[in-house]
Amino acid sequence: MSEQLDVTEKRYVSWGGSWGNTEPEEKEMKITAWANKERGRGGFEVYDTETSGDNYYGEGGLWFSDEGYLEDYDGVGSLDGGILIWLGGLGMISPDPDNYFRERLKKLTETGED
Repeated sequence: MSEQLDVTEKRYVSWGGSWGNTEPEEKEMKITAWANKERGRGGFEVYDTETSGDNYYGEGGLWFSDEGYLEDYDGVGSLDGGILIWLGGLGMISPDPDNYFRERLKKLTETGED
């Protein structure tokens, strides 16, 4: 079964590269994602609503283990915290306390910081 996320929320965003990072600025971001445990994959798209993604845009894939837990992603340097929280709510983050995604999800839910 395919699960879907479709929200618009404020996020602090910046650009980064070998030259460094820009200062973060708050922008309204459209966040869509889908995940399918049975197929072991999903995807996401995140972009600023002000410029329809001309200024800030990211997309990528999600890969899940045979048990249905997030195993990997690509397309961006850091997966949006809202997507991680959504996947956690679906039970798609490993319960192993040493799992990277479980540790990051715990920090997000306990402190609100990423």
